[in-house]
Amino acid sequence: MSHGAALDTIVAPATPVGRSALAIVRIDGPQSAAILTALSGSLPDERIATFTYLRHDDEELDECVAIRYASPRSFTGNDLVEITLHGNPLLVERLIRAAVELGARIAEPGEFTERAVLNGKLDLVQAESIADLINARTPLQAKLSLHNLEGMVSRTAQAVRESLLTVISRLEAALDFSDEGYEFIARDEAVRLVREAIEACRALADTYRRGRATTHGLNAVILGLPNAGKSTLLNRLVGTDRAIVTPIPGTTRDILRETIEIGGLPVTLSDTAGLRESGDAVEEIGVERARQAAAAADIVLYLVDASQGMTEVDRAEIERLGRGDVLTLYTKTDLVPAPVAAAGISVATEAGVRELLAKLDSLVRERFAAPESAATIVNERQRIAVDACAGALTEALASLESGLDEQVVLVDLYGASTALGMLTGAITHEELFEAIFSKFCIGK
Repeated sequence: MSHGAALDTIVAPATPVGRSALAIVRIDGPQSAAILTALSGSLPDERIATFTYLRHDDEELDECVAIRYASPRSFTGNDLVEITLHGNPLLVERLIRAAVELGARIAEPGEFTERAVLNGKLDLVQAESIADLINARTPLQAKLSLHNLEGMVSRTAQAVRESLLTVISRLEAALDFSDEGYEFIARDEAVRLVREAIEACRALADTYRRGRATTHGLNAVILGLPNAGKSTLLNRLVGTDRAIVTPIPGTTRDILRETIEIGGLPVTLSDTAGLRESGDAVEEIGVERARQAAAAADIVLYLVDASQGMTEVDRAEIERLGRGDVLTLYTKTDLVPAPVAAAGISVATEAGVRELLAKLDSLVRERFAAPESAATIVNERQRIAVDACAGALTEALASLESGLDEQVVLVDLYGASTALGMLTGAITHEELFEAIFSKFCIGK
């Protein structure tokens, strides 16, 4: 995507392809008003929803409502037109074709939002939050994306960057007047400001695990020996007979996945092959896949058949996982009660189901869900930028405390400021824009 193409006029549907009551087509750029005039025969007043008929080549296209936004008071910062017409894909296609014939080109994925960033209407974190908001599957995901769209992370980063620029400007001034011996900022004051900036960056970096879990969701694997009740539990949690349940060991061969909401996040549940040694090559592959999935999962539910009790094989499999956060659950407690103080469940009688769901809900909210009122970074790009800033600041602090020359300190302070600029888009690279906006839908 070329930034030089920002002077082009672009057009794209802003609503999904398919039949609906209404559809919206966006036209952005210097020719947008002229194209609307050519289609409707008149130019609506700015920011006033206006009913009009669209015609092109002496053929009526549709009746619609058009809104014209003049630069810079628009989403993109450019002249922008939004046309709401009937949601027939044929009508949308004809309108877009007419706009192209009148001088527009088809927009690339994310190009409208990219223009908003380039024109200073949004920063990169806010732009990324738009994509996250569109793809949110739960209210909690949407709430986090809205917080970032409103600038919660951006304000935190900007406050740190402004503090750094204060230190940088004063150290630069001290260099300029070094022969006169002026001190524009005391070393103690510079150390204090840099330490505060490090603390702010580390606090922001610490939000990444929860932020990523909230935006991407979690993986939970149901593990256990054959006939421990894994498929039965999956069906109960999902609310449908998704997995085949039989008394024959080894029924489940491959991993079966279904996603439900737990603790405000989408959690993908995986039903896996029963853990046992088998001469069946296909089943052996399934068992190995089950172990691999459990090793990579955020949550592991290990099921033990209460009628059989905890076996040595069970203990060996739990130990093989090498993690202390495995949730052990005794099943079929309608036949034999679970041991004292152990969690138990019977899908047949619903005993323990509500308690299990409450425990999972609490676990997700306490360990994985992002806080609703704090700045939270949500992706790897943001984490790398914040970590780079913290690293450069740590070097600058060491130089300040060692009494090194201002020039040495400034190198790291500039590095930290640049990292924050990369986070918000104050400093940009075309490759970065390409990587971010190519993931957007066309029309956004």
